[in-house]
Formats: sequence, C-alpha cells, structure tokens
Amino acid sequence: MSNTKIIITIIVIVIIAAIAYFAFTGTVAAPAPAGNTATTTETVDTAVTVTPEDTTASVAAPAAAAVITYTDAGFSPKTTTVKVGTTVRFVNNSSRGMWVASDQHPTHTHYDGTSLQQHCSAGVDTNGGFDECTAVNSGSVYSFTFPKAGTFTFHNHVQASDTGTVTVTQ
Repeated sequence: MSNTKIIITIIVIVIIAAIAYFAFTGTVAAPAPAGNTATTTETVDTAVTVTPEDTTASVAAPAAAAVITYTDAGFSPKTTTVKVGTTVRFVNNSSRGMWVASDQHPTHTHYDGTSLQQHCSAGVDTNGGFDECTAVNSGSVYSFTFPKAGTFTFHNHVQASDTGTVTVTQ
C-alpha cells in the first residue's frame, strides 16, 4: 500500500471516529439543587435516540431516571410506575413541539391544584408544578422529579390528545 493510501485511510478513520463521538454525545442535565423537585429542559443531539433501554444511565436525581419518549404516535410508554424521588425524562423524538403538562388541558391543575397561569411565569415553572411551561423542539428533553406519591395524568399541551400517566409509589 502506498503512503498516500495509508494517509487517506488514517484520515477517513479519524473522521469516522469524530462523527461517532459527536453523534453519541449530548447535553446532560446538571445536578438538581436541593429541594423537592427538579425540572430541567435539555437539548440533545437529534441523531441520538433515547429508548427505554437507556434508563440505566445515571441522571442527577435521588432515584434512577425513567424515560418516556414522545414521537408522532404519542408518548411511549403511555403508563409508567416509578418510586418517589425518581426523575422522569420526557424525550421529544417527534416532528413537532412537545410541552409536557399535568392534566387537565388547558388549565394544568391536576398535579398540585395550581393553574397554568399560577405556576408558569415567562415559560418557567415557578411553583414546582408538573409543567414544562413552554414547547420544545425535537431533540429536547424535559425532566421532572416526583417528590410525592400518586397517579398523575399528563398531556402534550401542543397536541392535547397525546396523553400518559405516571404512577408514583413509596
């Protein structure tokens, strides 16, 4: 093999390795501050597909994270059971916006009794309610840590017919 072919082969391998590295890295949520809930929105590389098999990855939360994926077909899984203190990550793999919010649409009062107007200020949940408070694009992740037991129904505020349930146990 000539020196030119060897150099080209090495360059191709380096380029493939660089592409693989960037395709499989994304932004990970910072550790949650002390308190009852942690709500974060993060952006991940759209080439990364997060699946339920990825739930063994550690996210800064008191308990292991659960993952619910949002696609054009809706939320998957539609029902999830976790323990108190678990962070649930909602990953937008759809072609439209995702705005995870406690039922009922459009008021979002089911989780803590406060309305959308009461717990969302300038697109941020200010009262620890279960509400993303703004729509995010494909590739984004909304995380919420559940500090109390109960059954909490939710929907995508952008497509209110897409719903799901998180049951939180002791």
